[in-house]
Amino acid sequence: MKRIYEKDLAQRRKGAKNAKEKIKFRFLSASPRLCVILNRAQRAKVPLLMLLVCMFIVTVTVSAEEYDLDTYLGLVERNNPDLLIMFKDIELAGTGVTLARSAFLPRAGVQGGYNRNLIERTQSMAVATASGGGSLIFQDVRTNFDNELTMGVGVSQVLFSAGAISNYNKAKIGQAIREQSFEAARQAVLCAAKKLYVRAQLSLLVVEIRESSERFSLEQYQRVERRYQAGASTEMDLLSAEVDWRAKTDAAREARKNAELILIAFRDLAGIPHTEAVTLIHERTELPEILEIPNLGVILAGRADYRALLLARELTDVERKASRNAFLPELSASFNYALGRMMGNDFTDDTDFSSATLGITINIPISTGGARLARMKAAQLEQEKAIIALSQRETAIESEIRELQLRLEDASQRFDSAYRTVETARRAVSLAQSAFTNGQATYLTVMDAQDKLDMVWLNFANVNFEYLSAYYDLELAVGL
Repeated sequence: MKRIYEKDLAQRRKGAKNAKEKIKFRFLSASPRLCVILNRAQRAKVPLLMLLVCMFIVTVTVSAEEYDLDTYLGLVERNNPDLLIMFKDIELAGTGVTLARSAFLPRAGVQGGYNRNLIERTQSMAVATASGGGSLIFQDVRTNFDNELTMGVGVSQVLFSAGAISNYNKAKIGQAIREQSFEAARQAVLCAAKKLYVRAQLSLLVVEIRESSERFSLEQYQRVERRYQAGASTEMDLLSAEVDWRAKTDAAREARKNAELILIAFRDLAGIPHTEAVTLIHERTELPEILEIPNLGVILAGRADYRALLLARELTDVERKASRNAFLPELSASFNYALGRMMGNDFTDDTDFSSATLGITINIPISTGGARLARMKAAQLEQEKAIIALSQRETAIESEIRELQLRLEDASQRFDSAYRTVETARRAVSLAQSAFTNGQATYLTVMDAQDKLDMVWLNFANVNFEYLSAYYDLELAVGL
């Protein structure tokens, strides 16, 4: 069966144009189970592309929920708690803008009151003159009523306030910064989700490789045991085979544990319940080509984190203007209208009154003990810091992109080498098995060849992950 599988795979590889296209064979380890799948698919004329999913669903149940990459990214974007918190921050910044804008709108209020006077207030007043033009006659006259009812309406409007204008501008820029920060975080989380998806696929592939190695080791142990019972193998070979099989069993158990830990993080990032089994069905037959890097200006314009820094520098400009505006006066106007009624003890003998006033107030700051000058100096320093930070970020982005390019190119070159090494190791296993069957090699030779095949398979899978990881990081770095 293995020879049929090897022959079929070799024929399929002949049609591949280059090593990048040959990635469609990277997940087909030489395990008996996959031999059966491949040959059945060949008889049914099923495209090899459809077999790639098999490597990622062997460890989950049939009723597991299926997730391709786009579906998973959609769940992450909707359910990630970090993004939900940052979205609430944007809404909170919007309320700050509304609060700052309210300073330009008129303020109105209505006030009403009722007073019950318990003690009479009197005042000595001249009520008459003595006959013949003598002195004035004074008498204590009551000056209040038992019941007083009043109601008033007041409206005030800020006509000019440099501080209110500055606060509004700062609130608007602050909201824009929150929006750009959210976008930067969203892109970073989605990039992390892409890498986690690939890492989860890799962990399931490692499980398959380890389990395949475990089965192969068990078969070899049983084979050596039969030979030992027939007197064709030594006890040393039998013990070595048993030790190797148990070691492969432990390695497979460790791989399953690591895969489950990665799937826990996979579920947490997207808010998937831990009780739900998942199946990763995203298909990839070729590695994406290395990105063409645009010029630095285009990259900076597309990066949300850089736009947030630009807005932060703009905010320092507003802060500096606000510190100078502290020297300007504030002008406001007000209008008040009041109605009142005064009544006696039995709510009779009432007297009505009304009043209306219009006022304008100007507030001119004279001296604040040097506080305004200190704020101006602080705002200037913050502005200079923002300019330096912006320049530093530009340099860091340029360096980051160059480093990611090198990572991607290195992973691409290692991919070609790793693929050729896999082919060599698989051929070595086949030759070692034939030699052992013919009595020309020991069991240790077979297991050594198999161990090397497992190692190069794992290295090949890891190179795939490193390439895709660098590719996603570069996508994020160039603002795609």
